[in-house]
Parts: sequence; C-alpha cells; structure tokens
Amino acid sequence: MATFRVRMTDGSLRTEQALRVRTDTDNLYLEQRSSGDWNPVFDSPLADIEQVQRRYTENNGRWVWVTESLPTAQTDMT
Repeated sequence: MATFRVRMTDGSLRTEQALRVRTDTDNLYLEQRSSGDWNPVFDSPLADIEQVQRRYTENNGRWVWVTESLPTAQTDMT
C-alpha cells in the first residue's frame, strides 16, 4: 500500500496509507479498498491542501518523496 504525505495550508502534515488518490471539483480523497468498495482514509477540501507527496522506496531501501500534481480548487464565480 502506498504512503502519502499531505501538507495542509496551515503547515500541518498528515501521513496516510492508501491505494489511490482521487479528487473531485472541491475535495481530495485518499482511499483504500475494503470488501469491494472504495473507502476514504482521508479527505479534505482542495483549498486546504498545499502539497501531496507519494513515498517510493528505492532498491537500496532509501525513501524518496515525489510531489503529486493536484487540480486547483474551484471558486464559485457567481
């Protein structure tokens, strides 16, 4: 299972294990599969997220954090 590190706009960090990252118009979801269903282990509005990184383990055992691209949060223009 992949490990993700989420940096929030308030400076806090969350580290979660999940099988996939998903976004909709306004939110980010880190999800894992259980009994055939996708269930969120973490969700947050995109406006509250500064950065998401995924951890990869190199052949020598060293961890590398790679920044994932995210869509920008949509704002209501009406």
